[in-house]
Amino acid sequence: MNKDFDNNIPDFTKRKIALKMILLLLVISLVVLVIQLFFKESLSFAQGNFVIINSFIAFILLFLYITLTADMYITIKRIKEREKIEVPNEFKIDSLKQTYFIILYIIVLLSALALVFASIITDQHIIMILVSIVIVIIVSNFIYSMIKSRKYSLEVKNRNIKVFYKNQEIGTFEMQDISFVAFSGNGGQKVKKGDYPIMAVYSLRGEEFLRIPLSLRNYWLMKKYFLKYNIDIEDAYNL
Repeated sequence: MNKDFDNNIPDFTKRKIALKMILLLLVISLVVLVIQLFFKESLSFAQGNFVIINSFIAFILLFLYITLTADMYITIKRIKEREKIEVPNEFKIDSLKQTYFIILYIIVLLSALALVFASIITDQHIIMILVSIVIVIIVSNFIYSMIKSRKYSLEVKNRNIKVFYKNQEIGTFEMQDISFVAFSGNGGQKVKKGDYPIMAVYSLRGEEFLRIPLSLRNYWLMKKYFLKYNIDIEDAYNL
């Protein structure tokens, strides 16, 4: 269980070495390419093909260099922003609205409905129709859960946390009621790039009594808040 943020500060030593090697190869590739283009009139067919291959290699190296550098820059920037966050005695957070994911699932739902309709009118096998209906039910459940979860909010005051749904208080708990807090990505324990954080709070009996999607900033804020009161944290999201 993570006890502080130092556990997830990445070491960029290997990344920087790799970037230097990529940059060196890129410079060599570009120098060779310039020489090839300078003598392009006297190049044979095979040498002309080598120019194309070298151009492709230079493009790949440039793409890798820009991508890895940008990723490192964004990560460092996030860490600096994270360190600036201070935990006030009183604050309120709203759940992540997940608008992008809701729209994405609605598109999937409409596609599944179209598949059901097409399966029926073309008199497809019953298994195809049933599979389409199951997809519609599963996707509809995902959409309902996301729409419902976006209406939650938390009001924190020292050791007390109040839970609101549609701005109506539905529960409250104290630090002594918590066994541990778990953070994960919306895809589960295996976090992928682009996942947003989910916070789950567990009672002393090990039962989950709160699950809420968070923005990246609110994830940092809530993690720092629970660390402040020495609550055990299980962090699979780890950003």
